[in-house]
Amino acid sequence: MARTLLFLSADSFHASIWNGGKLGAPQYFSNDSDGREQFSVFLKRHRNQAYLLVDVIEEDFRLETVPHLIGPARRDLLERKFEQFYRGSPFRQATLLHRQEEGRRDDEMLFSALTNPQRISPWLDALLANQIPLVGIYSLPNISTPLIKSIDSDHVLLLTWEKDAGLRQTYFNNKRLHFSRLIPINGDSDAFSQSVATETPRTQQYLKSLSLPPPGEVLDVYIICHANDRAGLQAHLEVNSDLRYTYLDIEELARRIKSKNEYASSDATPLLLHLLAATPPKSHYANSEHTHFHTMCQLRRILFGIAATIALVSGLWAGLAIMQGRDSVAETEPIRMQTERVQQQTQQIQRSFANTTVPAADMKTAVLLARKLSQYTPPPEDLLRGLSHVLDKYSQIEVDKLGWQPSAADAAPSAYPAHVITFEGSLADFGTDVRRALDYLDRFQQALVLQGYTVKAEKLPFDVSSQGSISDDIKSKGRSAQFTLKIIWRQKE
Repeated sequence: MARTLLFLSADSFHASIWNGGKLGAPQYFSNDSDGREQFSVFLKRHRNQAYLLVDVIEEDFRLETVPHLIGPARRDLLERKFEQFYRGSPFRQATLLHRQEEGRRDDEMLFSALTNPQRISPWLDALLANQIPLVGIYSLPNISTPLIKSIDSDHVLLLTWEKDAGLRQTYFNNKRLHFSRLIPINGDSDAFSQSVATETPRTQQYLKSLSLPPPGEVLDVYIICHANDRAGLQAHLEVNSDLRYTYLDIEELARRIKSKNEYASSDATPLLLHLLAATPPKSHYANSEHTHFHTMCQLRRILFGIAATIALVSGLWAGLAIMQGRDSVAETEPIRMQTERVQQQTQQIQRSFANTTVPAADMKTAVLLARKLSQYTPPPEDLLRGLSHVLDKYSQIEVDKLGWQPSAADAAPSAYPAHVITFEGSLADFGTDVRRALDYLDRFQQALVLQGYTVKAEKLPFDVSSQGSISDDIKSKGRSAQFTLKIIWRQKE
């Protein structure tokens, strides 16, 4: 994915296109109206994501120890520090170096800012006017940390030369940025060598005033340079017990970070721009207003991703539905063929019917009359089914005689004749317990009522009237407990 890399120094500003690990030739723009107009034309042709790398003298660093806070309290604390140190600049950031292990366990912070916003604002205005997605504003010390990760030293002074800016000296304590300074120089590699020899002892003296590194420890100076300049540097540099010089070959570093450019000099600008494009740090000087269009691009990508996911899921669902539909068609095909066969058989049967001159309405009337006539003479199983079920449950009732006949007088409220069943039976195995026998017979009649019958006792096994004598009935030898019931069955509408 192509990216636009912008490099701003004290005296120049240029843009390059980075694509696939290779950095294109820089295009310079003058700091006037004509240069900014040409820059706008450039942005109209290249609407890639933009990264702005700044290497200027006006970058300030302050080490502060602050209470360890979280949430809104931390945000308010940092904002007060920003207003205290860098009130006039919007380009500022706070980096947590580490948390102390003793006492209150306060945070050691590095506050930094670009203190000359007028140098950056015209180019930012052009980016915003052309709606270019600016990812961030980075300073050269911020992006140098990956270059020292493999260095086994707690006190490193990293030296880089950018031909459009000057000699950059950045001090790292335990792999954490603490301090950086830029020395503007003009000229070729000889000026670079002389500046290193002159300025490194000065920087060492400044660090000693801060007790960095602590007394007795060596300051490791790592110089990024081309092999052609190494001899010149060695000739100018004086070795002492407090300084230890190490040379980092720029071409070897380029291969390590997979840069495809060729490096013919010690100018580290292409190397650092490639490092920025490949592994940009999370922290930078830009605020939400500067990165507005980049945020919009990210939201757009997220929405596109969600839409693509929905489309993919919908496609899979549709494919599954099509497969299920095919399975359903395959399953219904035998049923369809069977239906066709039945329809063909029906047509053959209809064609085999004899021709008749009887109207269809008369045939319908005849069928309806036949159905009504069938209601007058129901089959015996319909009449006796309920009675049979009840007799199965009441085994102490014996059937002596059973008969039935239609009765129009008992039909109401049904429109069809009722059927009167005369049930003559007897109670067995009750002995002299008259009450239990009568209760059993009563429950038998209630069970018949629940089956839909109308029951009336024509004769009871014992004479319970005022003229009868139950005791005589019981004493009568050879007399069984016989009874007669009139059971009425009516046709259901």
